[in-house]
Amino acid sequence: MNLTTLHKQFGTNEKCLAYLAKLRWGKKPVCVFCESDHVTKPKTGKRFHCNKCNKNFTVITETIFEGTKMPLNQWFEIIFLMMNAKMGISAAQIARDVGVKYQTAWLACHKIRCAMINNEIRLEGILEMDESYFGGKPRKKYKTDPTNTNLSQVTNKRGRGTKKTPVAGIVEKKGQVYVKIIEKLTGRNLLAMLKHTVKTGESVVITDDFKSYKQFDDTIEHITIKHSEGYGKGLKTVNTIEVFWSIVKNGIRGNYRSLSKKYLPFYLAEFSYKFNKRNLEKNAFEQILENSVKGSACMVNYKPKGDVKEIAYGQ
Repeated sequence: MNLTTLHKQFGTNEKCLAYLAKLRWGKKPVCVFCESDHVTKPKTGKRFHCNKCNKNFTVITETIFEGTKMPLNQWFEIIFLMMNAKMGISAAQIARDVGVKYQTAWLACHKIRCAMINNEIRLEGILEMDESYFGGKPRKKYKTDPTNTNLSQVTNKRGRGTKKTPVAGIVEKKGQVYVKIIEKLTGRNLLAMLKHTVKTGESVVITDDFKSYKQFDDTIEHITIKHSEGYGKGLKTVNTIEVFWSIVKNGIRGNYRSLSKKYLPFYLAEFSYKFNKRNLEKNAFEQILENSVKGSACMVNYKPKGDVKEIAYGQ
């Protein structure tokens, strides 16, 4: 789909409402409160009436679009732009392209990211697991004289041991990825993530020689790569997860002037969703619209409904 097709199919609010109703209910509407099909269709206006619980609702009730003042055709444009931007797109760019205020674009983008969250992923097969660290580039520090600019004396640390935010990821080779912020990368926490996400009896996991991964040995077939001896070859590598980290970091670096730790889970959900749908480009736009009408918004009045990590990981 391109912008010309998008505007032709969904150029008005009414066309968008009709399409969302089809995605949400099919041919017959169902009450969003009691799930009764004894519903009266509106002769005028957009509200349906449930004859069982005596409540009124619309097709966007309890969806990410609920309470919006922005026309749905503009929502569809934002979704289209986000899905087409493989490396991400800033709210400021969305605001310029769609013709809305920055605050409106920012909120809409986060609500759409909420529709991309998938906590039901179960991975299997040959897997790779690794961790990465997200945060600003540290200032240069020197061992002795602070005015000394000899680069050989720079003591900046990267990755483990820094104050950056640690994120663990598991990916199937040529398959899906699941990532999660884990504040303490202990063996216990990483093992809990593995058990929650992976069918351990049917899988093999490849990691580097970070000591916390040692606890995997009793739970799953575990292959360890010692980077001091090389980066492996053939299937025995962690290249797939390294590629994913590269996509995320280059996307963040290239599109977002600043990104807070608080909302990092939402951005990770977006990059994960696009990575997992990379081979389904024809259905990606429709699938995100289906997700949009199946779950309620996680943001209200520019604030998350609860803890962002609980929303993103369902735990």
